Amino acid sequence: SKIIAKNKLVDLDWSFGVTASTEELDHVGKTFLQLKLTVDSEREGRKTHFLEMSVDQFYQFLASLEKCRSFLDFVAPR
Repeated sequence: SKIIAKNKLVDLDWSFGVTASTEELDHVGKTFLQLKLTVDSEREGRKTHFLEMSVDQFYQFLASLEKCRSFLDFVAPR
């Protein structure tokens, strides 16, 4: 039988930033988003995960989350 571990999001912290200085001139002035996710896992206990993405990547991620929510609302209405 297959065991599925349950994870629970405990905390989410985020911040936006702008690259002020870098060796690559193309990256100066680029915006980014940093996420810090704290997750409780049945197998591993509490862990913190860090993510960094561009603003475009964030909007793609947000669109994916909205699609997931729509699907869940369809298959398991509240």
